[in-house]
Amino acid sequence: MKVYFLRHAAALDGPVDAARPLSPGGRRQARKLARFLRRAGVQFDLAFTSPLVRARQTIEAVCTITNQGERIEPQVTEALLNDTSPAAFAQWLEALPKEGHVLLVGHEPSLSAHVRRMLELKNAVSLELAKGAVACIKTTDQRRGVLKFLITPKSLGLGRDRPA
Repeated sequence: MKVYFLRHAAALDGPVDAARPLSPGGRRQARKLARFLRRAGVQFDLAFTSPLVRARQTIEAVCTITNQGERIEPQVTEALLNDTSPAAFAQWLEALPKEGHVLLVGHEPSLSAHVRRMLELKNAVSLELAKGAVACIKTTDQRRGVLKFLITPKSLGLGRDRPA
């Protein structure tokens, strides 16, 4: 199984955190990443997102491009929110099917922490996901794994998001 941990793309500021949409630059980030993944032959079997607007918009943009021929419906789960405990997240992840390509779209700081735990990295600054970055981990037990790749917006030629 390959698990793709994707931090939502850049979002606009706003008074209600859960309602913040992607910025124009964030939409570009999500589309460019999705095109990169599609060219690499990635097509998702399952996709999960936090309920926050920016995460849902990110997963929709990515799945629309990567899964053009075989559309999947992203599932909303609170397991990808920052206030989910590491133990609860691990239990949720272990309950997923053991095969295929699974996309998870969430937030900092928990998403990077989940990746570090699976890679058994102890230092909190050893891996941090930028907005719009994705880490692919190959795993057989959904507890530990091997980093297959880490793609950042910068590696795709995108600079920092600027206000529209």
